[in-house]
Amino acid sequence: MREKYNNILNSRLAQNKSYIEKELKKILSDIAAPKPLKEVMLYAVLNGGKRIRPFIISEVSSLYQVGPSIYKYPCMAIEMAHCFSLIYDDLPCMDDDDLRRGKPSVHVKFDEANALLGGASLLTYAYNILASKNFSIEDKKKIALINIFSNAIGHKGMLAGQFLDLEAEKLSKKPTIKKFNNIQEKKTGLLLAFCCYAGGFIGNASKKELEVLYEFGLMLGRIFQITDDILDKEGNQKLLGKKVNKDDEQNKATLIKIKGLDFTKNELSKFSEQAKNKLLLLKKDTKVLSYIIDYLCSRTS
Repeated sequence: MREKYNNILNSRLAQNKSYIEKELKKILSDIAAPKPLKEVMLYAVLNGGKRIRPFIISEVSSLYQVGPSIYKYPCMAIEMAHCFSLIYDDLPCMDDDDLRRGKPSVHVKFDEANALLGGASLLTYAYNILASKNFSIEDKKKIALINIFSNAIGHKGMLAGQFLDLEAEKLSKKPTIKKFNNIQEKKTGLLLAFCCYAGGFIGNASKKELEVLYEFGLMLGRIFQITDDILDKEGNQKLLGKKVNKDDEQNKATLIKIKGLDFTKNELSKFSEQAKNKLLLLKKDTKVLSYIIDYLCSRTS
């Protein structure tokens, strides 16, 4: 069974990764930007990566018979926003990482100023993509999608999560589980919730289905973050492509810090089952989405 899900998932992941990277390279190569700035943007986006977020959008979209000519737009937007977040995460004033995906971080490859400008350019261009006239959904749906996208990224979402994460480093006592959940949901969960929601939204899913998809995305975010924390503790730096044991060094708010490694692994298993049960509510062929849960739980990078 494990081999079967690996084969199916790896094949679909590779196919989607190839398609999205081709589209990203094409759209970024054509932008009217100074050549050095364009180089920063291309390096940040095409410097490896699994493309999990675009893959989730594509798989959910496919459940509602939406093809790549439409779903590629939110796929590209979310990947640019994600790469923006990685650039900023790695900066010396944030998590201070010199490696990303086994290669020099953007601020190391270029410099901090170019990293800041390249990241901001990627994020703003993500909005251009969602607003594109070539993204052939109704204008009112574009506006609604852009609003959800903005909430997932800005002062209510990922950026708020990063702020709270940095603030938690300054605390002398352990954070509460409530505080950890709040940081995790904002920093990781809301973007993955957007991915699941967007695929259903552009496919005219029902209100109930959209609620299920959004909640499933939040669960994926929790699974992703907990696995990340376990990998920081037990992972292989060469496979991860970044330094390990950074969480302890930087006093990060993790479930491991609050409750210990064994408790965290048990929680991961519990959340995995809950996420699979949530998928059953869609009453669709969601086996690939279920495989994603197993993949996220067992990943090594």
